[in-house]
Amino acid sequence: MPAKAKTAPHAEHGYEFFGPPGAFAISFGLPLLVYFFAFACNDISGCPAPSILSPRTLSLNQLKLEVGWPQDGIWGLASWKATGAVLAYYLLSLILYRVLPATEVEGTELSCGGRLKYRFN
Repeated sequence: MPAKAKTAPHAEHGYEFFGPPGAFAISFGLPLLVYFFAFACNDISGCPAPSILSPRTLSLNQLKLEVGWPQDGIWGLASWKATGAVLAYYLLSLILYRVLPATEVEGTELSCGGRLKYRFN
């Protein structure tokens, strides 16, 4: 069997999505955009809220009524029941990770020469 030919070192390919500024914009701008659409376009007043279309009469209180903002403010968007369910799911995941039988295998060779280990069950 012939010896494995050495490959040239990998060249850097540069950034995608405009590099760090693009990653920042996607990480922080996209959630803000989703929240904007959730409150500006909804089932109560349609899309967009009528107050947004007439900026002269725009008031925060009227906008809150039109978009369905919770009475107790931002705390009305969260729920202890949902938070508990998510934390219980994470806890169950951690327990199952330790309890279920699994074999550890090495992944493909990385560009630095090492290999990561993965658990398969």
